[in-house]
Formats: sequence, C-alpha cells, structure tokens
Amino acid sequence: MDQDLDPEVGVVKLATGLVVALLAVAGCASDDRPREGTVAAKPQRASLVPPATPVIEPLPTFPQYEPGPEEPFPNAKRVAGQAVQQLLTYERGATPADVAGRVGLSPSATQQLTESVAPAVPPKTASVAEVIYPQMAGTTETTYGAMVVVRQILQDAAGRRSAVTRTVDIRLRRTTGPWSVEQIASIGGSPTKRPADLSASARRVLDSSRITFTDSARWDIYRGAVDTRLLDALARAAERHRFSVAVLSSGHPRNVWQTDRRSAHSSGYAADLYAVDGRLVVRQPKAGTPAYELAKSFAASGVRQLGSPWDFDGPGRASFTDVVHRDHLHLQQAAASP
Repeated sequence: MDQDLDPEVGVVKLATGLVVALLAVAGCASDDRPREGTVAAKPQRASLVPPATPVIEPLPTFPQYEPGPEEPFPNAKRVAGQAVQQLLTYERGATPADVAGRVGLSPSATQQLTESVAPAVPPKTASVAEVIYPQMAGTTETTYGAMVVVRQILQDAAGRRSAVTRTVDIRLRRTTGPWSVEQIASIGGSPTKRPADLSASARRVLDSSRITFTDSARWDIYRGAVDTRLLDALARAAERHRFSVAVLSSGHPRNVWQTDRRSAHSSGYAADLYAVDGRLVVRQPKAGTPAYELAKSFAASGVRQLGSPWDFDGPGRASFTDVVHRDHLHLQQAAASP
C-alpha cells in the first residue's frame, strides 16, 4: 500500500541526507591531512644521482725532436730541441720552480730560469710541447746557441685547451765531450693583448695569411718594438712568397753571439725567417729554390744586412753567408743601436 510522504518530513530527511553527503566529501578531501593523534608520513624523496664527472681528454704526446740529416750541428740541435721540449712538458700543478729544477742547471741559472719561465707555467695547468724548429743563434768551438720555435699546448683544470708558439733562447756548452745545456736565457716573452691602435704596417703583416709569426714575434709587434721599415719589407716579401718568422726580438740573444755588440734584433730592426713556401731554408741550399729567390730579392732591395746560405754581393757588403746562416734568412733594415 502506497503511503503519502509528509512534505515537511521529506524536507528534513533531504536536508539530513545533504549534510551527511557533504561531510563525507569533506572527509575524503581531508584524507591527506594528519588526523588528531596521528603523525604525518614524510614524503618520499627521489634518490639523488651524483652528477657525472666531466671526462678530460688527455693531452697529445709528441716524439722527441730529431734533426734532419741536412742540419749543421745535428747533435747540438738535438740537445737544444729536446731540452726545450722537456722544459715545457709538465703535469698540472707544476710550479715554475718545479719546471726549472728539472733542467739540471747551476743554482744561479736555475733561479734565473724560474723567474723567466713563469709566463709559460700558468697555475693549475698542464702542458705538452712540440718542437717546430731549432734555428741557430751562433756557435764557437765550445759554445752553441739555438732559438727553438716550440708550440706549447696548455690545458686548464676544466679541460679547456689553448696553444702558444714561443721562441726559446737556449745556450749549450762543451769541452771535449757532448753538448750540455748551460742556460735558457729567454722563454720568448710574456703574452700581450693586441692593441686597437696598431699602425697600418703592423696590421698589414699581422693579418697576412702568407706570414707565419711565432706568438713571441707577435707580442713584439703588439708592443710597438719592431721598426716600421722592417714590417714593410716583410709585407712586400709576402706578396711573392709565404714564409715563417722564427724571431724578431723576444727569444733572440741580446748581443751578437759571443761579442759585446748589440744585435739588431734587440732594437727591433731584424727578422729571421726559417721556412719559405712551406719548406725549411736548410732544405733549399740550391740556387733557384724559393728561399734563394726570396733572399736574392732582399739583397736587390737595398737591405742594411742579409745573412743567408748565399753571398750575393761579395765580401764586406750587405749580403753574407756563414755556417750559422745556413738554416735561415736574416733580414735587417736599419742600423742596430749601440
């Protein structure tokens, strides 16, 4: 039998049902809150993965320098080249004193080298060296000098690499036995930034793709230490040949070998070229080679002095040859300072 619902009772029942439903919903919504008398569980953390350690590629290795069969004084060149290569190859963390102490020089020479080698030994940096060419500086019966062109590859603690090409002035001595290192007189200068106000002559040679300078030579030009007439002569020569410059001033002995006469290089008046058109000068001894043709053009241009494997104008004049200049072209455009 159907019963009629009292409207008022129905409203009360409906209201009561809504309250219960709302409380149920509220209870579901608050399930993640701590209830009275309970402790909230700590959220789970993702496991921490340590960051990957960057892999630093090892520096390359280079064989010890060995002179070619055409070289004058090959034993001396071997000793000079390998000594410089050993000097500028060191582990990260080495100090200038560590590097200088490995050469085996006298205490005074070691102290001098510790001071001069500092620009080539940045803190927390590893280095490896490749000898490009050891050019002769001078020789007597008991002494020998070389200006070693060497490429130094540096790597910092983060693995970043940079390269510097230096000209190192090294001196050897012997009595009756083999050559040994007596002194490393210069490490080839300190890095210098290229200034914005370089002369037109300086910009012309520095930006030429046909002239290869060592960084030591570039720093000399940056400092304004090279005569403009020499720079212009090099620029004109580059119109005919490509060539490599071993030294301008930094890395060259201050005086002419074993004399008290100041070298033209010390005043920024001279340049030494050790390769022409991609070949060492010492490997181009014959007339008609690119080195010969370049030297001949220098002689014809009215240079102050030209040393090379050839004498173009006879004894006592601007051009001359001797055993020291068999491996490079010495170009001087002005008189040396006293």
